[in-house]
Amino acid sequence: MNLIGGDSFPGAMKAPPEVYKALESRFPEQLERARQLIRQPSVSATGEGVRECAEIVRQRMEEIGFKTTVWGEKGHPVVYGDLDVGADVTLLEYEMYDVQPVGNRQEWMCDPFAAEVRELEGIGKCVVGRGTYNSKGALSGHLETWRTIRDVDELPVNLKIIAEGEEEISSENFIKFVRGHKAELRGDGAIANDFTEDLKGVPSVILGVKGCLYLTIWSRGSKAAGGPTVGEIHSSHAVWVSSPVWRLVKALDTLVDEDQRPAIDGIWKDVAPPSKADLRLTAELAKRFDPRMALQEMPAFRYKYDLPKEKLLGKYFFEPTVNIAGIYAGYTEHGGTKTVLPHQAYAKVDIRLVPKMTVEGTLRKLRAHLKERGFGDLEIEVHGPYGPGRTSPDEWIVGAATTSLREHGKDPEVWPTSGGTMPAFVFAEIGVPWIASGLGHGGRAHAPNEYATVDGMLRFNLGEATFVYTASDAAKRRRAA
Repeated sequence: MNLIGGDSFPGAMKAPPEVYKALESRFPEQLERARQLIRQPSVSATGEGVRECAEIVRQRMEEIGFKTTVWGEKGHPVVYGDLDVGADVTLLEYEMYDVQPVGNRQEWMCDPFAAEVRELEGIGKCVVGRGTYNSKGALSGHLETWRTIRDVDELPVNLKIIAEGEEEISSENFIKFVRGHKAELRGDGAIANDFTEDLKGVPSVILGVKGCLYLTIWSRGSKAAGGPTVGEIHSSHAVWVSSPVWRLVKALDTLVDEDQRPAIDGIWKDVAPPSKADLRLTAELAKRFDPRMALQEMPAFRYKYDLPKEKLLGKYFFEPTVNIAGIYAGYTEHGGTKTVLPHQAYAKVDIRLVPKMTVEGTLRKLRAHLKERGFGDLEIEVHGPYGPGRTSPDEWIVGAATTSLREHGKDPEVWPTSGGTMPAFVFAEIGVPWIASGLGHGGRAHAPNEYATVDGMLRFNLGEATFVYTASDAAKRRRAA
């Protein structure tokens, strides 16, 4: 058996020449439409502009010929589009139209929702704006590609697009939608394609994601733990009154070891070892992996481990994490002083889950761990968690993705999983193999000055055209075999 895509993958089938010509000639218009979508705020954490953005996405699907539905009475809506062109092959397409908060605007080189075109040193001409890379640029690119193909040729696949507005806050409505519409969501494969090229122009085919258990952990003054009854008291009382802030900090410190690896009691018993296929993919990837470039792309100063590349990648792919995303207590204004002993403190914590770990089991172990150490009074809020998702490297759609990228002169890296998270596990629940891939380069997701390269956005559109024709041919051959 061939490790990638099975042993009988037929190769790429390019789109007709007129499709590529139309995509190239129309790209200035397509770029402007992408910028228009990025300019519309859609911050799921606050709700800013989310429903307005959902309506823009729905209208753009409708322009192409999709039958559209906006679903979800509570929370942020799912926008579903169904385009049945009578093809033999059906693809599901995962999209997200929500974005992260912009953070400190002073750190941005331009207005976060201006979608300005800027020259970035060492990278080139880029669109800069919140959501450009994660992931409105690719969402717009997909829709413009499908629209162009329909104008000059026949779309070779049926498409079912599920665009959610809660990816950054745990995808509750998306998960409910898929689980409640299994009959309508039958398909041959699913994609969550995005800009995956690194700074050297090497794209990836990603076969999985980690799960995420996102929590708010509260420490409050109480009769049992001590501390102020309400509000803040003068910090001189710290000599004889306990601090809920120190209590939270000490509790958090027990969750990791000296290397900041998870130290929750029993958590490693639920971690599945990598499979033989995982190890083969990791060994192949290590031959090409550039640790210094990866640090540059994050960006970060250094790795916390001094390890060979293969073992370093193994940690990224196959180990869970416990991370403090944010912590708040008391007086935090910059430049001033206020000596207080706060009544409460809280931390935002995310725990990344790998195969065999479950949300319920991990949460149960966390509570038991804290209780065993005298922190059982800490309150834990859980925010829309979900587990990991994986696709076998010998699925047909993996071969379709890798072959399509090679057709554009790229030799892709195949990643057994990503360290990030999205609700890919639901595709396994409905029996549809899933991958993430795509040409184009972007960076600084969740950070100031998020960007995608302009030339990479065009490459993405061209690559997706090749992919749907290749996927159509490959899926039909697979059925006939």
